[in-house]
Amino acid sequence: MNLKILKSAWKLSFQEFLVYKTTSILTFILAALFFSIEIIVGMIYFSVESNLNGWTRSDYLLLISSITTITYIYNIFFIVGHENLSEDILEGNLDYLFLRPVSSYWYSALSHLDIPSCFNLVISGVMSVSIIISKRFNWVEILLYLLTIFLGTCFVFLMNQIAVTFSFWFEGFTALGGIVENTINLLSRPLSIFPQIIQTIFTYIFPVLLVTNMPVIIFKGKHNYYLLIYLLIYNLLMYVLSRKLWTLGVKRYSSAN
Repeated sequence: MNLKILKSAWKLSFQEFLVYKTTSILTFILAALFFSIEIIVGMIYFSVESNLNGWTRSDYLLLISSITTITYIYNIFFIVGHENLSEDILEGNLDYLFLRPVSSYWYSALSHLDIPSCFNLVISGVMSVSIIISKRFNWVEILLYLLTIFLGTCFVFLMNQIAVTFSFWFEGFTALGGIVENTINLLSRPLSIFPQIIQTIFTYIFPVLLVTNMPVIIFKGKHNYYLLIYLLIYNLLMYVLSRKLWTLGVKRYSSAN
């Protein structure tokens, strides 16, 4: 990946942010509002009982702030690229992408930054740090927590990358990206509240519950290293699959020119 070309593209994203700063500020405010609503809902959940299925209020708030952090890291680096890519595939506007001396797979996803998400990331990040500080922790748990955030971000990226790549074959498949986002939002709850069949499906087949719950489980004395290893292997397999689909999809690409 040519970092100079990537930096130039990111500078353009910052310039676009300055031009459309009013829209960006409104986007930030709305995102912060929705995050605040999630926090308020959590406070209501635990207003009567301090412990629900082994989860405390701080556990729940850490879950919400962690998945929000994962979402905004994805948004910062990939969401604009994925939105543009799906349109460019359908409209046949990828010619210039393939002429660049860079990996088309990575440049198509990383070529734009979503600057407003940086501010939202600060909010969720500060909240996560404040909750973690209030807990008893060791540095191994901190490193494992950071690993879960990284693996969660990779999972969200890969699922959306695969969804967008299907646009080479099927028009309208970009809606899968919305399904991924909605599934993550729906399952951003303690794993123990779901029926066993749901836990099994979304832990091992489509491991969204691992992504949403592992950052908290790390601090509950249940390190479950095998689950982290499983999520790592799952991501690696999805990466290989996404690269293979990209290679096959590019062969089917039809230029508008």
